[in-house]
Amino acid sequence: MKYAVIADIHGNCPALQAVLKNAESRGITHFLFAGDYCISGPRPDECLTMIREIPEKTVIRGNEEKYLEDLDGKDPSQWTDGQMQISYWTYQNIRRENLEYVLSLPHTADFECGGVRVHMAHSSVDFIGTHAFFTWNSCTVAERNKMPDADPVRILADMAGEREQDPAFLESVSKLERGVYIFGHSHIQWSYRDRDAGIYLINPGSCGLPLDGLRNSVPYTVLEITDAGQVSIEEIRVPFDKAAYIRTLTQTGQFREANIWSRVIIRELALAREHIFYFLSSVAEYAKNIGDERRPFALDTWGKAYALWNEQQRDLDIAIPGDRL
Repeated sequence: MKYAVIADIHGNCPALQAVLKNAESRGITHFLFAGDYCISGPRPDECLTMIREIPEKTVIRGNEEKYLEDLDGKDPSQWTDGQMQISYWTYQNIRRENLEYVLSLPHTADFECGGVRVHMAHSSVDFIGTHAFFTWNSCTVAERNKMPDADPVRILADMAGEREQDPAFLESVSKLERGVYIFGHSHIQWSYRDRDAGIYLINPGSCGLPLDGLRNSVPYTVLEITDAGQVSIEEIRVPFDKAAYIRTLTQTGQFREANIWSRVIIRELALAREHIFYFLSSVAEYAKNIGDERRPFALDTWGKAYALWNEQQRDLDIAIPGDRL
């Protein structure tokens, strides 16, 4: 059986369409979805509809689904802060049937194929603790992948080599039972094979918002398990015109109503590198300096902090409409 493993779509419907088309061209009819289907892209409802219409699938929820759950049944008149505008907009632009579907999804899934146990959770923390996530994540790649002459392919290869030699990582893996472990969350595509122990780890990367420094493509992973229990993993990159997607995004209601978040996401899309973490850290520092303890961040604090942070950015090679607020 062949499975397409997909994670972290984040409302990017064209990227999901490109990945599904590529998987179908390979004769793949079974799909494994590892969470985070909405928030940060302008077509969350269409992404959920597309997933629901796939006949053969296993679907779990991610951390972004919790933001939607927390808003369900709440009073929209109280949604006046700046920080959560993207969650408010997303919640209000998902049809009720799709919202109920995504909130009903389990946090984990387990099944068997060819005598091999397959385990799914949104984060690797569920399986191997915090070490791997905090050591090899989108911030790590961003720090190593300094512009303009860094080589993200080499960086990712070096990180894979480090995993092979990392005692803490190897110890965590050694505690796992034989099987395949699937997760996402970090937006970095990677996999690990301990064939002697029969343990396989798969992170397919982010279909909708990859942060591995590799531009103009989006990732997913093909998992094949034979009837005899042999496991193979193939990491796929699908060509994707991010510039065209960004132009479309700037014409959407999301860009108008969750403008600052959308602008930061555009930086991530353009450069395939982490920016949200650094921006939120900058907002927290700004709020501390002005003595603003409100959380979520107030609208005024949110806007002024972005203006300061934006002035410090020198790594964007595309123009964002109205970039100076």
